[in-house]
Amino acid sequence: MPSNELLLAEWSETPYTSIERRGAVVEHRVVAAYDGVGADVRHEVRSGDVDRVPSTWTEADVIEARPHGLSRYSRGDTR
Repeated sequence: MPSNELLLAEWSETPYTSIERRGAVVEHRVVAAYDGVGADVRHEVRSGDVDRVPSTWTEADVIEARPHGLSRYSRGDTR
């Protein structure tokens, strides 16, 4: 993780109850990144068990804080 980023939280969940996915784990983390212009807070997810969730850390939600205000983006949104 770069020096301008801070890991705020990290957790895992097993959200599925079906027999074939009961053991599937989805990992989450919240990262704050800052620079001279503003800051971003990213909720990232990854899973090696679930096809819909990438196996590398991927943004699920992002809050961008800039001098002109806040913006929120979810996975799949275009910026």
